[in-house]
Amino acid sequence: MAARLSAATPEDMAAIIQASAELRPEDLGRIPGKGEAAALQWKHNLGQGASADLKVPEDMASRLAKVAISAVDAIGMRFCSVDIIDVEGEGLMVMEVNGGVMMDSLMSQMGESGKGLAAELYEAAVLEALSR
Repeated sequence: MAARLSAATPEDMAAIIQASAELRPEDLGRIPGKGEAAALQWKHNLGQGASADLKVPEDMASRLAKVAISAVDAIGMRFCSVDIIDVEGEGLMVMEVNGGVMMDSLMSQMGESGKGLAAELYEAAVLEALSR
């Protein structure tokens, strides 16, 4: 464990400290029950193996859109992706805004429907940019 901590980047250390601060003593000696999900790392992006789920309830989609648009407007981006997390007790929080919109992992998970979705997104973005 000490070797892994000494090799961690400053960004990794911030996440490790945050995760450690949230641990309760009773969590440290507990074994997850059969079928119980246990987070093994804090990264949940598609490129790291997370699963895409586009079935977002309409009220949550609206909240996510509002937060994403506010973040994009705040930094003046025109085409980007926004990583948002729902923090228990705090609500939606922006983790990062990415200038590169990479959809490779989404397309590989969703097959043809993912390719169609990516094509629609890029087409809409190009048409919007050309109309300005």
